[in-house]
Amino acid sequence: RFPLASDVDGAVSRAYGTYLAPQHVALRGLFIIDPNGVLQYKAVHNLSVGRRSDEVLRVMTALQTGGLCAEDWSPGLDPIDPVEALSAGRVLSHYRLEECIGRGAFGCVFRARDMELDRPVALKVFSRDCPLAASAVLAEARAAAALNHTNVCTVFAVDDSEGIPFIAMEYVDGRPLEALLGGAPMLPERAAHIAGQIAAGMAAAHAMGISHGDLKPANVLVRDDGVAKILDFGLARLGEHSLDPNATHDARHAKAGGLKGTPAYMSPEQASGGQATRHSDVFSLGTILYEMLTGRRAFPGPSIPDLLSQVQAADPDRYAATVDEPFASVLRRALVCDPRHRDITMEEIARALHEVHGVSSAPTKLP
Repeated sequence: RFPLASDVDGAVSRAYGTYLAPQHVALRGLFIIDPNGVLQYKAVHNLSVGRRSDEVLRVMTALQTGGLCAEDWSPGLDPIDPVEALSAGRVLSHYRLEECIGRGAFGCVFRARDMELDRPVALKVFSRDCPLAASAVLAEARAAAALNHTNVCTVFAVDDSEGIPFIAMEYVDGRPLEALLGGAPMLPERAAHIAGQIAAGMAAAHAMGISHGDLKPANVLVRDDGVAKILDFGLARLGEHSLDPNATHDARHAKAGGLKGTPAYMSPEQASGGQATRHSDVFSLGTILYEMLTGRRAFPGPSIPDLLSQVQAADPDRYAATVDEPFASVLRRALVCDPRHRDITMEEIARALHEVHGVSSAPTKLP
């Protein structure tokens, strides 16, 4: 005897599953749908139970935090950081976490097992307080996933469907180049072998319009068999050609005007706040190669201002004078301050280093 005032025939109530046909009434339902059309909250009560307006407002506020809120959460309390709740044995999507193998400002890296394909993977999970916009990093990781090269750590998947953004990558059982350096020079043949592989992997990335933006020893893993893998394109910047036509300009170039990279290995243009390019990666590889050959950092400044000042005043001839050929020629061209005059490419570096006497491995085929 009480028809619905705004849904006289019950069509909307039927669509939401709240319509009681015999009584021609609807149950008390609450549905919160986000701007993307995704149902975020649903509650349907018996007719004898009313809805509390303060609970509706609490739920709305919790959803708008973008975090994970406990059942007793109320406005003013901090959401739960889901990364802190992750530990060995837990499952994220179809990955079973085994061990946390790295932690940083972005979140945590776990060794995990892909339960669908039964293979080990590395999961890079981003925390709520990550200083980088997770959406921008994930967009660029999707671009990096197009890379398929022996010397680049393969990106398998990018996911944030469960509210925790993460990147699933190839698990590399090796040591960071940073640990192998240890403040002592490498044998020239070994330095050429590792740096040549880095150059080959970066040449493949540059051929696809992808620059790394934070190339440094900590972002290179070396396996026991000597194979080098470049990882962490999280600070990468897409070059002139976008691989994802659906990605927005802001997602591809988020925070492009800020200082990005690691001061001891960044290029002068990055030190001035410019965007990373393939020329920037060449400069970074030059600093890595110099450190491998001499056991000393190219820019050993005690503070960030000192480091940036040294980077912007780099003298390639001074660095080249400390090493033999063909390393000297590579450094002389790679460590030029003005990127417009930094005329050596990653492919040329790879070719020069693979020609060093004593390197037994054949050069990786470049595109």
